[in-house]
Amino acid sequence: MDLQTIIAYGIGFVAVVYVVHIIIRQLNKSEVDPKCDDCPVPDIMDKKKNSD
Repeated sequence: MDLQTIIAYGIGFVAVVYVVHIIIRQLNKSEVDPKCDDCPVPDIMDKKKNSD
């Protein structure tokens, strides 16, 4: 085998591993921040506006 072919296979393998790693990380990480899921601030602001 040529040295260029071996290098190309190596770069291709690293690229595939990198893409799979990104996909797995995105599937495991939730998009919604759980700290802001039940935030009472908008409700308090609405009640304040309605009472004025």
